[in-house]
Amino acid sequence: MQDGIWLVLFMVFIGAVIGGFTNFLAIRMLFRPYKTFFIGKWQLPFTPGLIPKRQNEIAAQIGKMIVEHLVTPESIQKKLSEEKFKHDMETWFTGKFRSFLEKGITLEQLLEQFHIESPIGKVNSFIDNKIEKKYLSMKQEFWQKEIHDILPEEWIGIVHEKIPGAADQIIQKIIGYFSSPEGKDKIKTMIEEFLKDRGRLWNMIQMFIGNDSLAEKVQPEIIKFLNSPGTKIMLVNVIESEWNNLQNKPLREMLNQSKDEKILLYIKRFVKDTVQIEKFLKKDISELMLPYRDSFEETLAPRILESAGIYLAQRSGEIIERFQVEDIIKEQIESFSLPRLEELVISIAKKELVMITYLGAILGGAIGLIQGIIVLLTS
Repeated sequence: MQDGIWLVLFMVFIGAVIGGFTNFLAIRMLFRPYKTFFIGKWQLPFTPGLIPKRQNEIAAQIGKMIVEHLVTPESIQKKLSEEKFKHDMETWFTGKFRSFLEKGITLEQLLEQFHIESPIGKVNSFIDNKIEKKYLSMKQEFWQKEIHDILPEEWIGIVHEKIPGAADQIIQKIIGYFSSPEGKDKIKTMIEEFLKDRGRLWNMIQMFIGNDSLAEKVQPEIIKFLNSPGTKIMLVNVIESEWNNLQNKPLREMLNQSKDEKILLYIKRFVKDTVQIEKFLKKDISELMLPYRDSFEETLAPRILESAGIYLAQRSGEIIERFQVEDIIKEQIESFSLPRLEELVISIAKKELVMITYLGAILGGAIGLIQGIIVLLTS
């Protein structure tokens, strides 16, 4: 009886070893050997292993399965529409934006990162070219036109309204000048120059009256003349006449003596002083974004992500097709080395493959047990 038990145990052990080894060998034969072996011209059976032999077909089927059943336009749209995914993307995007601002990078440095060398020079050159083209086009358009055809009617009306006030200011400035000691000296000098070459009679008058007394008498008369309403009316008429004549002149008559180079140089300097490109490009992006940072994070960023999500959802099928995802997956799997592919599969399904080996051992042991019992009963 004891010999029979040992026989049964021995047969269980042998069955378990055979079953476990058989499953282990079967698993290994999925990958091994990696290449075909020949005995003469005769190919050794089961070489290469199943996966090496069918690697191209497996790669094609996996790529097709992923595109048709896993990464589909419907699954992408479903993922993009999930509220949690949207919230996670907004959090991620805002975090990236904040960390970017904290780097203290300037707009000039950002442009250089996009391989735009010497951005200040390029921007200034761009502005200069635009100014030159605009100046030449405007010159060609307005060169033959008269001033009143170029200026808006509102401006012409405003100038007409301002003429009386301008005339009054001119008169007040002149009165202020002639009322001052400097103006009085100027009157005296003018009288002396006037009487210098006027003969003996004028010299005698000058001798008896004197230049100072004569200047004191002339000064009030000049001021009285300037204060009279007729003087203002005369000056207004003169200014209006000159303004009307100016309006009827073509622009080229006014700028005929001006050289294009000087005008362009002045315009370029004015634009550069106004815009201050260099100062703007050397500012930190965080400083430039400071007034808009809150609105960007709270409003603009969610809108950007929403628009991007809608675009991806609508174009996901086209994107997958254009990127040829199926071919990419197929090529990647085909490019895997067989040891790497074996290591990848075993690392993913290691527990399951070990359990298959154990299952073979258990089944082999069970078969050995049954055989042992049969042998024991029949002996």
